[in-house]
Amino acid sequence: MPGQTIAEISVTPVPVHYRKELGRNSRGENMGRERTEWLVRARADGGLEGLTIANRFMRKFTGFDSSEGTVRGLEALLREALLGKRVDEFLEVSDGQVVGVKQAHKQLFWDHGWMSILAFDLLGRDMGVSAVELLGGQVRDWVPAYDTTLYYQDMLNPEKGAAQVAAEAGESHGDGYRQFKMKVGRPGRWMAPQVGMERDVEVVLAVREAVGPDAAIMVDANFGYDGRLDLLEDFIRETLSANIFWLEEMVTADVGDYRTLRRMRDRLGTNALLVCGEVDRDPPSQVFVDLVDNGLIDGYQPDTVSAGFSRWQALEEWLASTDVRSIPHNFGNSNFGARATLVFGAASPTFVSLEDERYLPNVYADDDVSFDNGSYSVPAGPGLGLAVDADVYQRKFAGHEVLIR
Repeated sequence: MPGQTIAEISVTPVPVHYRKELGRNSRGENMGRERTEWLVRARADGGLEGLTIANRFMRKFTGFDSSEGTVRGLEALLREALLGKRVDEFLEVSDGQVVGVKQAHKQLFWDHGWMSILAFDLLGRDMGVSAVELLGGQVRDWVPAYDTTLYYQDMLNPEKGAAQVAAEAGESHGDGYRQFKMKVGRPGRWMAPQVGMERDVEVVLAVREAVGPDAAIMVDANFGYDGRLDLLEDFIRETLSANIFWLEEMVTADVGDYRTLRRMRDRLGTNALLVCGEVDRDPPSQVFVDLVDNGLIDGYQPDTVSAGFSRWQALEEWLASTDVRSIPHNFGNSNFGARATLVFGAASPTFVSLEDERYLPNVYADDDVSFDNGSYSVPAGPGLGLAVDADVYQRKFAGHEVLIR
């Protein structure tokens, strides 16, 4: 029987709030406390509703003479791409699992991966199955998550310095997290090179002391050690006792620099994974193909929502013959992104951990997903298993809704 037809789409900007103010990283000013979640709801004529977010599209704003990054541009895109389409005409399905994108929509989903997540949500609801099953089936009952909110918190509270980052990590550990990623790379911009490296070391060691020996610690330099591989070697050497789980974007992706970094890592005796790729907007770009082909990285990080489920399926197929693990970037994807990454992680054999921004609840209804000992349970409902809380939406956000019919 033909699937339901998309009859109406709404776009609503929904505020999302961090649990605290987030500091800066090696490249930019303080993140602050609030962002915007561009909620897209597609409603079919038979009553189905699927969800996604258009955050990545709306961040492309380059001026009012362009349609990108504007509500009018988003409205035109959604009208042309989705309105009047059947929910079963986007994805190829075999034996209850999605095996690709139908030809007519391949370019659309490659350019706007967030739409592919909507397609999975709608199809799962139409078929009465979880998007986890559509992605290949559940491979784990609990999906580990890491707290990704340890920015340069020492600069927000300079009199405490590294102790501020450690205190926040300790609080997060008390909230149940067992994995923590902190921003390093201070030599690149905000501090004198030697002093910045020393502060990076101080923060890592302080956090290790705060969270204990069994927690996983990851570091992300956002390329803050570009041109200073000498200081990077010092950083790795001085943090060996912290047993860092992964080293992320310590330098810009480059075969020569990563070959040096790989040799450096092995010589110093750390088992830290080398991971990168969050800046790869059209994955896989050639430099990352080269890094994978040369065995120079251990984890690949294109964004969950920007790449979307369909492209991530293709990426995992490409990586299947390698030892490279899936570590999707999720920062800036708000509450919806956490759910999308959770669903992907439940089905991906090589998935490592969910990047958790720990946003406060906003527009979504409570459901069966729980958090315990650093991991989330897998949603049981059809599609993404995520629903909008109708009362909250009507009271707080409906006044900003744009309807497309």
